[in-house]
Amino acid sequence: MRQAEVQIRFLKSFAELYPRLAFRGLRRFTSGSVGPFGFVLRISAGRAAADLDLHCVALTEGHPEEVKRFLAQIQEGQPLPPAQDGAPAVPVLIAPYLSDTSRDLCAEAQVGCFDLAGNARLDVEGVYVEVGGKANPNVRERHLRTPFDGRAERVVRTLLLNPEKQWAMRELAKVAQVSLGMASMVTTDLRNSGMVEKGRTGLRLFSPGDLLGAWAEEYDLRRSPFRTFRTRYGQADVERILTHDRAKLNGRYALTLWSGAQHLLAEEPQSRHVALYWQGQLADLESALGLGHVGTVNVFVFQPYDESILWEREDLGGLAVVNRLQLYLDLGSGDEAEVALAERVREHLIHW
Repeated sequence: MRQAEVQIRFLKSFAELYPRLAFRGLRRFTSGSVGPFGFVLRISAGRAAADLDLHCVALTEGHPEEVKRFLAQIQEGQPLPPAQDGAPAVPVLIAPYLSDTSRDLCAEAQVGCFDLAGNARLDVEGVYVEVGGKANPNVRERHLRTPFDGRAERVVRTLLLNPEKQWAMRELAKVAQVSLGMASMVTTDLRNSGMVEKGRTGLRLFSPGDLLGAWAEEYDLRRSPFRTFRTRYGQADVERILTHDRAKLNGRYALTLWSGAQHLLAEEPQSRHVALYWQGQLADLESALGLGHVGTVNVFVFQPYDESILWEREDLGGLAVVNRLQLYLDLGSGDEAEVALAERVREHLIHW
């Protein structure tokens, strides 16, 4: 489920799901302006009807890995200041569904959480709300949804990274790092769409170009949260640091968007700024690249929503770039110039 849809459903059903909490107001943030937070929900709660500002982050699924990633972003950011009227500011995760494990992770991090099933936990001075045991209302929907969402996407990625291979189902599940049931569900859906041949002898991708096109229509780069920094280093200097500090940084980053395209297409840079994916503590990257609020070069740092985004990166003289399939997807979800660049990537680098 997309973050925007999670927000809409949460706000629409808030009063019904959480009758003990009274809605007082809503304020939205522009993307990336206040860390990972998308909006602030003013509520009143408790016997004293105390006002609280819930700084909300929408998750696409709510599984523990995703929860850990966003909790790390919240903890790395600046503490939230209280509102001008003194109302406490509380970081909160909202998701389609949060299991007991996911809610426990939030509790340990002292971050509130709500889901669309009605489960919740909020522990602030004077206010304590805990609701559990609500079943996941999307279990059936998850079995019928697009294969380009969540961990199911790993199956599609694995097939496209190996378009000529004939697969046994167990091998596909192992390489894609998903359950056998997930692999079977996704490939059955793809077979019904005419994109794979699936039978007793195994499974083979029938139409990689059509599959990539269908994936590109569903893909949204904004699923990976990002932050924008500045650096005094020039673009070439940043890339030189990334190359020379391989022992420290290698395996945790990959250039994308125009930064990746200029290297894979061997073209002149279209932007003097830098875009990359980064896995790990942001402090390591900030230290290496001198990232902060001062400088003439913008550095866009995306934190991949799934580790498969960095599968089969391309090494260009020690500089890591996302795989050309991922580059095409990222550019294709951008503005007009980026979409045009995506088409050049597909024309010159993806030969089906």
